[in-house]
Amino acid sequence: MSSDRIHKALANISNRFVLCRLVSVATRKFLGPDMRVQDVINDVIGRFADTEFATQQLRILADLETKLPAA
Repeated sequence: MSSDRIHKALANISNRFVLCRLVSVATRKFLGPDMRVQDVINDVIGRFADTEFATQQLRILADLETKLPAA
């Protein structure tokens, strides 16, 4: 069930807005021409429920934020 996956993902990424942003970006990257969006979102949330994957993505996000020019 996707709500169980969301709760597991929130255990790894405590900020729900960051989780939403990461899921939306990852969904766009993983979405193929013959795939359903719902299935891809469930797969992505399942990946963020994995502690190692979530930690790696947070590191990547932090690196990107430090390299962005000031607005």
